[in-house]
Amino acid sequence: MAGLYGDASVYDILQTPGTAAEVDALERVEVAFGGKAARRPDRLWYEPACGTGRYLRVARGRGRSVGGYDRDPGMVAYAGRRLGRAVREAALTDPVVPGVRPGSVPFAFNPVNTVRHLTDDRALLAHFAQLAWLLAPGGLYVVGLSLVDYDRLEPEEDLWEAARGRCRVSQLVNYLPPEPGTARARKETVISHLTVTRPSGSEHRDDRFDLRCYDRRQWRRLLERSALRHLGSCDGRGRPLAGRHLPYQLEVLGPA
Repeated sequence: MAGLYGDASVYDILQTPGTAAEVDALERVEVAFGGKAARRPDRLWYEPACGTGRYLRVARGRGRSVGGYDRDPGMVAYAGRRLGRAVREAALTDPVVPGVRPGSVPFAFNPVNTVRHLTDDRALLAHFAQLAWLLAPGGLYVVGLSLVDYDRLEPEEDLWEAARGRCRVSQLVNYLPPEPGTARARKETVISHLTVTRPSGSEHRDDRFDLRCYDRRQWRRLLERSALRHLGSCDGRGRPLAGRHLPYQLEVLGPA
């Protein structure tokens, strides 16, 4: 049975609440780092691994031109019902992305740890090369990232709930930290317990996957080897951190 990522409609129900506030944060980052050009209301926003297109829908509702891609055909089909051909099928590591010209994207974003699904440094470097191909001169790429502190490792748990119409979705998520000195030294394990309740009854869907871990030094060293450079860091509301560090932050990158 499909987990969260295998069912686009369930994914959209659970993930859409709070999207407008997240887009507010991205707008603050764009203005803070993008200069006068960032204030153009029709400026193109582009999202790699866009899922159901929830961010793109809000951005387009605010007048932005939008585009993006996802590797999952079900997600692309769902997003395409609202966004049409603005969303294409592609992967984070593809060197060329269909439907977009090289050097044409002024603002791209990839929030909520999506890049950590890439399993090793080589894959993330390939993704950054893709973004260097996509970004216009002076363009921005905003990556939402949780950086690990290997000196403070402990399990965590989150509960997410949302409803739409007569469908209610609940997700209990357990996060198991990396294990230093083992083959899992750079892997955080995520265990998802999903409950989908409709008038016909409830379904339980369990899923398990790993996320690649980076501490601050590992992240910055990787950026130094990449086709992008670090421009700054912001908190989850899009406010520049000015030297502070948070468990989750928005990393602002640009062409090297």
